[in-house]
Amino acid sequence: MSARIEQWASIEELVRMSIGTDKGAWWADPSFGSELWLLKKEGKVDGQTAGRLEQMIREALQWLVYDGLAAAVDCAAERNGKNRIDYQAIVTRPGGSPVIVKEAWSVI
Repeated sequence: MSARIEQWASIEELVRMSIGTDKGAWWADPSFGSELWLLKKEGKVDGQTAGRLEQMIREALQWLVYDGLAAAVDCAAERNGKNRIDYQAIVTRPGGSPVIVKEAWSVI
């Protein structure tokens, strides 16, 4: 019997790993990861970028809900300067307690 992923990593690690891995790049599961690389490829931050980043992060974290590691996932993002977006990934545990992971994303 193989060990489940939650046995070797914290929710914070799983969130960072999910967001920081380019979707399609992980050999074990091509659907794992985020599509933030698409935003970086565009090379700009505009009025739509924060909303797109939020949606991409929600999608990248949805597997936590499917696998029963979270009751819900959400993201809030805000543009901070010309090339930076600050975001919070919010993961609500099955018991109801939220875990908030704050990070910044930059096009550079």
